[in-house]
Amino acid sequence: MLNLKYSHISLQSKPFLWLFTLLLFCVGCNQNNGELTIHNGVLDLTNWNFDENPEVNLMGDGLFYWKQWPINNEGDFDIALLKEGTSVEWPSPVWTKLGFEKRGYGTYKLNIKQKKDSEGLVLNIGRLLGAGEIWINGKKHVTLGKISQNGTDEIPYGQIIYTELPQEENLEILFVVSGHNSRLGGGPALQNVIQTKSLSTANQKSNPLIEGVITFLIIIFGVFQIYWFFTFNKELYFLYFGLFCLIGVSRQLFVGETLIYSFFPNISFGIVQRMRYVGYFGGLSLIILYYTSLYPGYIKKNLVRTIYLIPVLGILYVLFTPVFYGTLVAPFFQVYGLTTMILGFYIISCAIKNKKPYAKWVLLILVVQVIVFTNDILTAMMVIQTKFVINYSFLCYIIFHVFLNHKFQSEKERLLNQLYSNINTLKSDIDYKIEEIETLKKDTFQQIKSKERMVDNLKKVAASDEKVSIQSLIADLKSELLEDTQLVSIKNDIEGINKDFVQRIKKIHPNLTKTDLEICMYIRLSLERKEIARLRYTTVAAVKKSRYRLRKKLELEVEDDLEKYLKSI
Repeated sequence: MLNLKYSHISLQSKPFLWLFTLLLFCVGCNQNNGELTIHNGVLDLTNWNFDENPEVNLMGDGLFYWKQWPINNEGDFDIALLKEGTSVEWPSPVWTKLGFEKRGYGTYKLNIKQKKDSEGLVLNIGRLLGAGEIWINGKKHVTLGKISQNGTDEIPYGQIIYTELPQEENLEILFVVSGHNSRLGGGPALQNVIQTKSLSTANQKSNPLIEGVITFLIIIFGVFQIYWFFTFNKELYFLYFGLFCLIGVSRQLFVGETLIYSFFPNISFGIVQRMRYVGYFGGLSLIILYYTSLYPGYIKKNLVRTIYLIPVLGILYVLFTPVFYGTLVAPFFQVYGLTTMILGFYIISCAIKNKKPYAKWVLLILVVQVIVFTNDILTAMMVIQTKFVINYSFLCYIIFHVFLNHKFQSEKERLLNQLYSNINTLKSDIDYKIEEIETLKKDTFQQIKSKERMVDNLKKVAASDEKVSIQSLIADLKSELLEDTQLVSIKNDIEGINKDFVQRIKKIHPNLTKTDLEICMYIRLSLERKEIARLRYTTVAAVKKSRYRLRKKLELEVEDDLEKYLKSI
């Protein structure tokens, strides 16, 4: 937990400060590497120093031509076909932002001025909604999927686009795009940049590596959690969190796209889009199951069933409907995702109120998850443009929860061990009390027998009317009382003499009862079984049984001498 006092920060809080520092850094990592903007559709790079800033964002006013292509029916380029343009704001200039239909086609126009002898530049488009072609100075430069006006034979393109720009002073770049498979319409989504060829090459090498390392780590953590569940303690929160890791990493793969296209370059956009939603819906259901198993009893089982039934229906829906209709339900499930986060806050708040272990830690991590989740939604909606939050923060979230899961399990094991210890102590106390009761019963029984004998003698005396017998009876009674007093005195003396011995043997053998300790003292003084029986108001056979039980508790072998062992302590 966080422990703040007089600006002192406990060691326990430092990991969380590190996590939040990293998160704030990531949130701040918008790709605003350059302040240069597009004016009236023209980006002037002639005065841009790529040595100092090797990357510049595409920001500003471009042109968009709705349902107009610079390509005639014969497939030849004809710029005159672009009649009426509309100003569109970069980045993320998807046409639904301009109020056009979700399904359709159009052309984006951008002019770039650059130095004649400038280093080769690369246009980087993070994601293209739909299919497209890039035409530069009237020539087709690259084909991205297969464009289609009516969408019947459209093949969307989902990969990151790296296209090297010609080294000419003036570039007229046209993005011919068709989009029929997304509720957001079509066009270049996310942040788009122009960067040096060296930086682009480095990114193309490093991005799959970074994504691969993150993916590998999350898979390892997920498998480890599931292994822990099946191997050791069967705690459901290990299973649910392990499955969440595996489902979540699939979401990361299909959102990041770099790694998945490295392994499967020909994978269809439809599969990628569906798997994004499967990972999203599956992760939501598993994370709420995780929280309810971590802190059970705060929400009703029927509500839990409803919570994970909705994502299951969502998964079935996106798997068996066309991609476009699958994207239409995304806003609903984004709201549903926020609802599950609210339920998570409720569960953890109840756990904090009931002082459950590590509940405050879990609350802090949930805050991080909500930030990441919100960032994911805003990025998907193209409200913000961040680069590192989703992947890196998700990994941090996984690492901290794996750590907390095992801390939580250690705390549960500690409490269970303490409970078992208390039970064993209570059992020993009960055994001790039972033994005291048995001793009291024996003593009481001996006294009753003695009194019965006295009553019988009195009856005989009363019947014979013999005065001498009465005097003899009184003498016997006085003798018996004196003997009882002497025995009590002897027992007290023995206990006093063996006080240190009792302390030593209790340290070595803490499981010994009061009766065991008493017999140990008598044996250590070399008393015979008859003498021990007399002191304990019991029989020789009972003493013999007590000695046998005592040897077992002391874990002595058959050849070991009990009296010598006790005297050696």
